[in-house]
Amino acid sequence: MTATLEQTSSAAETVLQTMRTRRVVRSFTDEPVSEAHLRMILESARWALSAGNRYISKFLVVQDPNRIRLVKAVSPGMLAKPTALIVILTDLHKAAEQQVQIGRDTATEVDIGTAAQNMSVMAHALGLGSCPATSFSRSGVAATLDLPPTLIPEFILQLGHPAPQPRVMRSGAVTKLPVESLTYWEQVGRPMPRQAGG
Repeated sequence: MTATLEQTSSAAETVLQTMRTRRVVRSFTDEPVSEAHLRMILESARWALSAGNRYISKFLVVQDPNRIRLVKAVSPGMLAKPTALIVILTDLHKAAEQQVQIGRDTATEVDIGTAAQNMSVMAHALGLGSCPATSFSRSGVAATLDLPPTLIPEFILQLGHPAPQPRVMRSGAVTKLPVESLTYWEQVGRPMPRQAGG
């Protein structure tokens, strides 16, 4: 059964609205994130891009408050007080199996970014807040989480229920640049065509 244009447009608008309203949240309540919500967030990561279906990334969920506190101690980029973390890891064993050159193969970085974005958008769709952390001691996080040397921490997604008045990271106005000012059409220098009826 093929969806009608109207059905497709409605679904697309819902997705776009979720993306438009998602913000970085740095203030959370003490309410834990449910396992059901964590599973949905992880499922969204599973459906992110994976170059060549290699699945070099793994995900580690951390909910223990003491372990979160210890991770925060070695992570200057963690300014929030989340009730859950999802740490994206690079699996060096899997990378070697797939003949991926870590540090030279940018596809793995893209995979990490798309998984992080999917999880952030899904968290927002579930009514949760998220905040990325990329400024952390890899060796400190690895030691704190008892990671084997074959798993390298790459990205930390902080999760929680937004506080009633969350402190949102803003750089100037909340508005984004119009897509036309960011996009060329067919060749550099050629602007986007005007939208029909616009």
